[in-house]
Formats: sequence, structure tokens, C-alpha cells
Amino acid sequence: MFIELTTDEGKFIGNLNLLQRVFVNKDTGKTCVVGWNNNGYFEVEESYAELIDKIDNRTFKCVRLRNQKT
Repeated sequence: MFIELTTDEGKFIGNLNLLQRVFVNKDTGKTCVVGWNNNGYFEVEESYAELIDKIDNRTFKCVRLRNQKT
């Protein structure tokens, strides 16, 4: 599954399986993503809500299983 994001440099298409984290930068207020071996994060033009909607639409709102402590 792939997702298209908008950056200052243009469009970016990334594999959702490699996306590690989405957050809002407290200094700039911009939405940021971590993953794709970019050694840090990069800012995207989409809002946090728009990005989460894009992810939900691509993953069909599937909930990923997480390791749970017993």
C-alpha cells in the first residue's frame, strides 16, 4: 500500500508499511512523518487530520495488532 504526500519539494509517494510515526511539530505547527529511512522526519503540507484520513482510506481502517503485555 502506498500513500501520496505533498512536501515543499513536490509530491512524495511512500510505502505505508514503512511509515513509523505521524506527529505535529510544536515549533512550526506542521504535520511531520517519520519513516522511509529518512534519518529523522520531514514536514508535509497535509494537516494531521487529512493525513490520518488518507492512511485510513488506504488501509480500509484496519486496526494493526500490537504486542500486549499479559
